[in-house]
Amino acid sequence: MIVVENLTFDYPGTRALDRVSFRVTAGSITALVGPNGAGKTTLLR
Repeated sequence: MIVVENLTFDYPGTRALDRVSFRVTAGSITALVGPNGAGKTTLLR
């Protein structure tokens, strides 16, 4: 299981993630979707 709780990340001058929380259970298939610049890549790093 992957658990993320209240994750916030800032680049200089820009908040990329603001209090993101989620759980991914073992064996599940999960998609991360959103518009360009929403922070998807930052979340996965």
